[in-house]
Amino acid sequence: MDNPYTHFVNQVWEEFPQLEEWHNLDNSNLPKWKLEQFIDAGYHNFVAERKPLYNLSKMIEKYAQEHNEPLLATFEKIARFSFVKKRYQVMAKEIPKLWIVADYDKSIPNKELIPNAKFLSCKNTNLANVWTVITRGPYGPFGLIAEEFEDGKFRGFFTLNSNVCRYALQVMGKTLGTKFTIQ
Repeated sequence: MDNPYTHFVNQVWEEFPQLEEWHNLDNSNLPKWKLEQFIDAGYHNFVAERKPLYNLSKMIEKYAQEHNEPLLATFEKIARFSFVKKRYQVMAKEIPKLWIVADYDKSIPNKELIPNAKFLSCKNTNLANVWTVITRGPYGPFGLIAEEFEDGKFRGFFTLNSNVCRYALQVMGKTLGTKFTIQ
């Protein structure tokens, strides 16, 4: 099968060739599951528009809050963050560390959130079209990794595999010159 991914998600997918065995284009739409169903599945590839990704993102964010775990969230554009800013201000108070990555100029003030939140710019990197929401679960990091391939359309996967998430975090950290401590 041809690899359907490009850029960052392609880099992750190529590091784990076994993901190709799980890739099922006939079942690629993002289901309307609860987080427990995604966790039970362990891995799921998808093609989706924003709304189902937003719903899955909120479930992962809620997990981070309920379990007091760190959270990494990437937004393709900083304008996308403005829609969830108030929710993130509350969330930042309830989790130990929050990283917000978006394609923006360095003019975003961190003072709008509390000290455990950090903004990182992915401008001019291969992360500019990436949507990720990763937190730590009972087996290590897990979450959503996707990329926009058309305006408003995303292709990616949910994974419970901590090795896949650790690799994604390592690549993102290297790209952004930081270390994400979600291990």
